[in-house]
Amino acid sequence: MSTQPLLILTPDDLLAARWQALSSSPIRALDIEGLETWRKAGHRLVVIDLGSAPAGSPPLWAHRAWQENAPGLTILATSSRPDDDEGLAVLNAGASGYCHSHAPVDTLLQALEVVASGELWVGRALLSRLLRLVDSRLPRAGLADWARPLTEREREVAHHAAVGESNIAIADALGITERTVKAHLKAVFEKLQVADRLQLALRVHGVR
Repeated sequence: MSTQPLLILTPDDLLAARWQALSSSPIRALDIEGLETWRKAGHRLVVIDLGSAPAGSPPLWAHRAWQENAPGLTILATSSRPDDDEGLAVLNAGASGYCHSHAPVDTLLQALEVVASGELWVGRALLSRLLRLVDSRLPRAGLADWARPLTEREREVAHHAAVGESNIAIADALGITERTVKAHLKAVFEKLQVADRLQLALRVHGVR
């Protein structure tokens, strides 16, 4: 359970109840204008149901209240029909995470904890897309800039992971087991002091 005060923005009673059960200090809002009040009160953590936008209206991340207050908030956006393009749009608009509104409770709690800690939460497909975008738009740094602490095999695994390949795909490409891939990735994260694949991708491309 999250110990941070949590604002839940949704008109859906059942959805609100699910999220409220995951916080020791939940508050519910039905209007996106509540973001300003929440931010000015010194709170940060917000869950926004993207389906709460009225039919025919612009998406919530295009709303003035979102754009003006997002820089001072930690937003986890949820959707009952997740879509990679929508996910990219909300992340670009300042959200820290994007997930399915009706994901298992354990997953929702983990998502809350991850964004509250300052990290990014996205699904595997969207993460792979983000990593491919990073790889296509940024030049790779020289090995000396990031890979000195790593073994040759760890460097290979890191390169594959940084462009969005799954553990199974990396295992097949390198002729090793998926379990070995996981062990190498754990070592890579520890040695490079990164928390996830997105941070690894940025490090591989020289962005610290």
